[in-house]
Amino acid sequence: MNGKITKRLKSQSGIAMMVSLLALLLLAAIGMGLMFMADTENSVNNNYRDSQKAYFAARAGAEDARLLLVRDATLNGNAMALKTDSTFHMIYLKNPTGGEPIDPTTAAGSTLATNPYLDDQLCWERFAHLTLTPGAGPCGSNGQSGQLLTDSTAFTATTMTQTAGVNGADALPFKWVRITAKQNLMGALGASGTKVASGPANDQQVCWDGSQEIVVSVTCASQSPEIIMPDCEITSLAVTPKVGANPGSRRMVQMEVALNPPLVPPAPISVMAPVSLQGSYILNAYDNCACSCTTTGSGNHQVTACVPRVGQPANACASSAHAIYTQNTVSTIGNSGQTTTSFGSDPTTTASVQNVNPWPPSLNINKLINQYKAGATNPGYTCTGTQDLTTTPATYANCGTQTSQQFGTYPTGLPIEPLPGTYTPVTEYIPGSVHLTSAATGTGILIVDGDLDINGGLNWYGLILVRGKVSFTGGAGASTNLYGAILAGDDVNASNQAQSDNFGGSINFSYDVCALKRLGGTTPPQLLATHEIMY
Repeated sequence: MNGKITKRLKSQSGIAMMVSLLALLLLAAIGMGLMFMADTENSVNNNYRDSQKAYFAARAGAEDARLLLVRDATLNGNAMALKTDSTFHMIYLKNPTGGEPIDPTTAAGSTLATNPYLDDQLCWERFAHLTLTPGAGPCGSNGQSGQLLTDSTAFTATTMTQTAGVNGADALPFKWVRITAKQNLMGALGASGTKVASGPANDQQVCWDGSQEIVVSVTCASQSPEIIMPDCEITSLAVTPKVGANPGSRRMVQMEVALNPPLVPPAPISVMAPVSLQGSYILNAYDNCACSCTTTGSGNHQVTACVPRVGQPANACASSAHAIYTQNTVSTIGNSGQTTTSFGSDPTTTASVQNVNPWPPSLNINKLINQYKAGATNPGYTCTGTQDLTTTPATYANCGTQTSQQFGTYPTGLPIEPLPGTYTPVTEYIPGSVHLTSAATGTGILIVDGDLDINGGLNWYGLILVRGKVSFTGGAGASTNLYGAILAGDDVNASNQAQSDNFGGSINFSYDVCALKRLGGTTPPQLLATHEIMY
């Protein structure tokens, strides 16, 4: 019996080692699998991080270019002159790291392996006068010819000014930003592109009127009398540095942007309320930007003559705006005021436009206040009460009496138009009714979200935008109180005297289109749309 047991035990010798080896092999396989999974996860995370770095760098490049399109900024003039017709042209902004060469054309190589900064998306924009025809996939892929730029004939390239994160050793990895005017036929949103408007030709330019896109047959700048702005496409490419065999991530972002058109009211006093002119006043509706006006004589024998300023066309002063543009009527108290227009000198008849109905959508005061206050500064007044626009008349917060206020820097040398840079425009938002006194001054846009009461003088260069009624009595200060225009009265629609806009007391208003067109000089173009380009 014992012999049998001994024999059985001897036949099982070494089994423990085999089980141990199998267990060790299993654990090693699990460990190897976990290591492989961890390595794969690290690779995925690194690739995702690298891809996100490229995406946000591309966004940063587009935003940087957007800031360069601000009025009077470095790139504004050249970008606003871009066209989509037979004179089609583009701008490339280059952002090299450590002086590396950047060329979006085939001159630096016709594949991404030989030229990682090649513009292989441009053909999909379908610009009619660029003659690059898209095929399948990225431009130039699969040996497709005629889809890539071969030289710089169609564009101007400039290296961005060196700042933190731009054009230096610390440069963000966006490599170029392409700026083009937008044409009617858009890029790869459909098999054959998508039109903004179905009727106009593919190559016609797209403009922005402040609320919608408009396709025009010539250029945005040539439209009259309405002022509309070019719609620009900003395309930004970012490529992260390669690591070993990894070529780095490549992401491309596109924005559509446009400057809001300057707000040019049709008269120096453009209001929805009735207008009451009292005592002494001077209203000159000739454009001070284009015309030099001289008044001779006195009292009822005063005569004003206007001639074109130096550099202006001979017919610049052939006609003027009206002195007043109102949804209601104009009345006068006394006869010591002076009104100068090409339509006559009587503000109650030919020198004004009255009973305007409907009120132009471009002068929607509520919309304009909301649009401009978004980028405005607040003077920090202590205001009491709560605004209620549902009552008749509306109820506003009360921001009290403010003395000797200065908003920005008022120009010197007027009435000759000041050069940009010789004054500081601002957009100032007052969140309620306010009484300004003791010769306030300013340049830019003054937004009053309530009633505006002025006496003791005001010298303003630009636009005064008021939701409620205006009482401007007491010119004082400089000889001319306003170069530009007043636009007011969204919530003033009563026809009684108590709700009239009152002007008088030796005020002097001079219509000035340049002062109005230069408004919002520090505001970047409005972002109309943005998306990542996937192709």
